[in-house]
Amino acid sequence: MWKLEDCVYDLVKLCAGVLSDDPLFFLINSYTTGLSPSVMGYILGSVLTEKFGGEVSFDEIGLPVQSTGMTLPCGSTAIWQK
Repeated sequence: MWKLEDCVYDLVKLCAGVLSDDPLFFLINSYTTGLSPSVMGYILGSVLTEKFGGEVSFDEIGLPVQSTGMTLPCGSTAIWQK
């Protein structure tokens, strides 16, 4: 069984191999509890920043809960960009 949390580094490495010589951005979202935003950001940084420069940002994905004003966490996102 293929699991994102077990294979995300290899997936990012493979995707980096098919990007143009001057890519603008790379975005990855995860809706599993097995990957924190920082782990995904560190992976993008180690693979893409090393090769292309740029910077990485990462955060939680969430849904607003109107009755409480809080946010229901439901995933992670990481973005590399020039």
